[in-house]
Amino acid sequence: MIRSAGGIPGNATVKGPLDGVRVVSLAEQYPGPLASMVLADLGADVILVERPNGGDPTRRFSGHFEALNRNKRSIVLDLKSDQGKVLLHALVATADVFMEGFRPGVMARLGFGPEKLRDHYPALIYTSISSYGHSGPLSDRGGHDLSMQALAGFVTQGETPGFAPLPLADLSAAMYATIGIVTALYARKTSDAGTHIDVSMLDALVSWRSTAMVSAMNGLDPAPYPPDDPGYGVFRVGRAGDLVALSIAGEDHQWRELCQVIGLEDLAPLTTEEREQRAPEVRARLDRAFREHELADIEADLASRGVGIGPVNDDNGVRQDEQIAARGIITEVADTPGLLVVRQPLRFDQWTGAVATRAPALGENTREVMIELGFSEGDIDAYSAAGGVVP
Repeated sequence: MIRSAGGIPGNATVKGPLDGVRVVSLAEQYPGPLASMVLADLGADVILVERPNGGDPTRRFSGHFEALNRNKRSIVLDLKSDQGKVLLHALVATADVFMEGFRPGVMARLGFGPEKLRDHYPALIYTSISSYGHSGPLSDRGGHDLSMQALAGFVTQGETPGFAPLPLADLSAAMYATIGIVTALYARKTSDAGTHIDVSMLDALVSWRSTAMVSAMNGLDPAPYPPDDPGYGVFRVGRAGDLVALSIAGEDHQWRELCQVIGLEDLAPLTTEEREQRAPEVRARLDRAFREHELADIEADLASRGVGIGPVNDDNGVRQDEQIAARGIITEVADTPGLLVVRQPLRFDQWTGAVATRAPALGENTREVMIELGFSEGDIDAYSAAGGVVP
C-alpha cells in the first residue's frame, strides 16, 4: 500500500503527486538513477542503496551524479554480509518500489531476486533494468548504450559508422521504467498486488524506431527523418554566419511566408513535393538568401508569420534562453544556493515540482534511515563494526 506519509526530505511544505511513495534503488550508472530522479522530483522518497568503497561508479563524474541524484537519500550496505542483508530486508519491507539495474541473476544470487522479494512482499513493485531483459538468448550478456544502439539499428553503416551523440538506450529505458512504475502504482490501488517490471534497454530503443520498423517490415512508406523538405535544416545567417534552425517540414504556408521575408518570392509557389524534387537547388538558394540577412532583423517577422525558426544554442545559450527561463526547467537547488540543475519537465496546474536537496554524499543518510526503521544507536554501531553498513 502507498504510505500516507513521506515525500522529499526537507520539502514537507510542497507535496508532489508521489508523496508517500518510497523507492529503494540499487540501480547505478544512468537509466535507473534517471528514472528514480524523476520519481524523486515528483515527490517520492528515494533511498539509494550503494556499495561500500565508492558507491555508484558514476560518483567519479561529479556533474553526472549531481544531475541524476538530487532529492534522494544515500545509505551504504554490504549486501555480501548478513548485517547488510538484514537491513535491506527491513528497508524493502517499507518500500513501494524496489529498483535494480544488474544483469539477470545477480540479485537472485544475493538473495533479493524478484520471485523471492515478491513472495515476501506481495505488494512490492520490483523493477529491473538490464541491457537485454530477463528473457531471450542474450539476457545474460552485459552491454552499454552503444551495443544497444547497434542492435536496434541506430548505428549508421558505411566507411565511417556513427552512433547517436546521446545515450539513447539509457534514456529510453529510464523513461519506460518510470512509466511502468507509475502504471503499476495506479494498478495496485485496486488490486493491492505488486508486479515485476522487466525493462530491456534494447526493447526500449527498438520501440523508439517503431515508425521506421513498421514501414520496413510491411513494405510501407516511411516518413524520412530528417525530412526531405529543404526548408528543414540548419543555416548560416548574416555576415557573422550565426547558425539558425529552420523547421519547415511540409507546411506550404510557412514556406510562402519565409520566401516573402528573405527575398525568394519566385520560389514561394513551390509545393512540398516540388521543393523535395528540387532540393539541392532550393537549399543553395536558401543558403545564399540567409547570408544576406541578419537574424535579429528577420526572426521576429518570421515568428509572427508562424515560421518555425530560431537560434542554435550552446549550453550557455540554453541557460540564458528566455523561453527556457520562463518555463523554469533550469532551477536552483533549495538547500544549495547557486547550484543549478535541470528539473523534470512535467507541469501540473497546482504543482510544478521542486528540487529540495542536492545529490547526497555517499552513505550520508545511513544512520538516519536506520533510525527510521527502528534500529537503535547500539544496533547501528554493532552493524557498522561488523562491516555490514557504513553510517
